Amino acid sequence: MEETQVLDIEAINRNFNVELQQQIDGTLPKGHVYQMGMPQGILLSIGVPNMPIELIASRLTVKSTQENHIFNLTEVKDLPKAISNPIAVFSYGDKSKAVNIITEIEHNDNKFLVGMSLNPEVDGKKLEINSIRNVFPRDTSNWVLWIQQGKALYLNKEKIKVQMEQQRKTLADVPHLDINYIAKIINNFENPIILAENSQEIVKIVNF
Repeated sequence: MEETQVLDIEAINRNFNVELQQQIDGTLPKGHVYQMGMPQGILLSIGVPNMPIELIASRLTVKSTQENHIFNLTEVKDLPKAISNPIAVFSYGDKSKAVNIITEIEHNDNKFLVGMSLNPEVDGKKLEINSIRNVFPRDTSNWVLWIQQGKALYLNKEKIKVQMEQQRKTLADVPHLDINYIAKIINNFENPIILAENSQEIVKIVNF
């Protein structure tokens, strides 16, 4: 069963990349919705519903062209894999309704954020999906602040420490950040227990 799950994320990722190239080339059908697979072990462990993850192609276009965080669509290649193996996950308001995922994907040394609405409701009806509402590079100081504010649901401690060390001087110049306090929070943070049936799957995905 584990091998099937790993192959599934690989296939989903390959299909996403093919469709992404079609969007870049202008050949993707109008109204297309990317099927990003199901939540993997880390996301399941922090309470993301076990429902399909979807991303509307037109929303990706809008986000990539917003003046405050313009990026090239080629930069979000392998997005399904990046979502399944995040650097950090934060609550966004009510954690049962929305989360912000920090991924490995980078733009000018800043990691991409994926904002996900969990089983959203439209006109009183649950959609039974996890809908990606935001995709854009997020300044490191912004999401590190979320650690200070107690919004973290999951932290890859080693990768976050590396990111903070790489930008130590920049972060130290941000008045509202207490770097020493944040480092203490990271060291003491207890990640959720990943279900045993997903643990091997995660290890394999990490090594892609």
